[in-house]
Amino acid sequence: MNNQRRIVYIHKEFQTRFIIKFCLVALAAMVIAGVLLLLLSKESLTMTYHYHHLAVEETSRAILKAVIWTNLIVFLGLLAATVLVTLYVSHKIGGPLYRLGKALDAIGRGDLVRPVQLRRRDQLMELADQVNTMTKGLRTRLETIDAEVARLARETRQSNREPEQIATDLERLRQGIRDHFQFEDHG
Repeated sequence: MNNQRRIVYIHKEFQTRFIIKFCLVALAAMVIAGVLLLLLSKESLTMTYHYHHLAVEETSRAILKAVIWTNLIVFLGLLAATVLVTLYVSHKIGGPLYRLGKALDAIGRGDLVRPVQLRRRDQLMELADQVNTMTKGLRTRLETIDAEVARLARETRQSNREPEQIATDLERLRQGIRDHFQFEDHG
């Protein structure tokens, strides 16, 4: 197995929507916090000193510029962190999801031989183990059915069995399949 990690992302559209939604929520929270801060400081006065002038003004007006700059800097930092974390997480989860998807496609086509192989420290190892256990169980059940069909075919060729005996054996085999698998009855 090739152990070099390929860059496999979940979906660019998903990532973009996730980043935008997360940042909009963060921006809304910062705006609400800024507005609350300004409203709560509306009825207080603050002394400021700018360019050799001492002034007394409303606290909300005095801190408005600082609140806007602080929120802008925090938002840009949060945006950068969100993009990096989203890409990192999708990379750590995307690869194993990609391999699990390929394995499930193969199982759907009847390949019950190759197990799902993830790297030792990959995410979703427990899910891969469950898929491998499921595949092994399916393979075991199908091997049992195959052995029974082979036995019936051998017995039918080796003896002069009556059609009624063959039908009884086939019905027993059909019931065995139903015992191993659950599916909708179509007759």
